[in-house]
Amino acid sequence: MTNPSPSWESTSVAAVLARRSHEDVTELVGELATLLGGIVPGAQVERTLLRRRIDAVRLPIGDEVYVLRRERGTFQASRQHAVRGVVIRTDPLELDAFLAELGAAVDAEVARNERMRSALRTWIDSMNL
Repeated sequence: MTNPSPSWESTSVAAVLARRSHEDVTELVGELATLLGGIVPGAQVERTLLRRRIDAVRLPIGDEVYVLRRERGTFQASRQHAVRGVVIRTDPLELDAFLAELGAAVDAEVARNERMRSALRTWIDSMNL
């Protein structure tokens, strides 16, 4: 008996992001901006004025703010700890560690939020996992 292909419910966001991190990072950042920018309350996407290229994505989840910022042609990742909206600490992260933490935080939020669950289902299903 063969196992059926995994459904979106059994696929964690952290696993998808880890797999995608080895692909085109600019494309991944664009997908994160499109997907999470529309469903994470307080998410901010900064773009260049003329070229509409993404310069930064800020995703507040819980007490943490996950930030990807373009610097010198690459994306720099960090996690900021915020208390009452004020950032008190910023920790730079390697991209793989950043995506793992962001994925775990999103997985936890998805468990509590039907709107995020629906949007993630659509995103993961579009990748034919």
